Amino acid sequence: MKLGDPLLTSRPPRACKVCGSPDKTDFQVPNDVWKTVVPTEFQNKVVCVECFGKFACEKQVDLFRVYKETSGFGLNK
Repeated sequence: MKLGDPLLTSRPPRACKVCGSPDKTDFQVPNDVWKTVVPTEFQNKVVCVECFGKFACEKQVDLFRVYKETSGFGLNK
């Protein structure tokens, strides 16, 4: 491998500034959700999805909603 090869010029992995994990940092959320969930000291930093989820739980923010179908397909009958 020599200088200029794709692996040497690729961006280094980004690590979570909360836990240090280099994994699970490639996700997106709307800005308003980010500002609600992530503490101020980490809002302009990389945060992994695991830490983001923990922050959301601490603030009791529902990130996912499960919708039940109330008619059809035999559900809730």
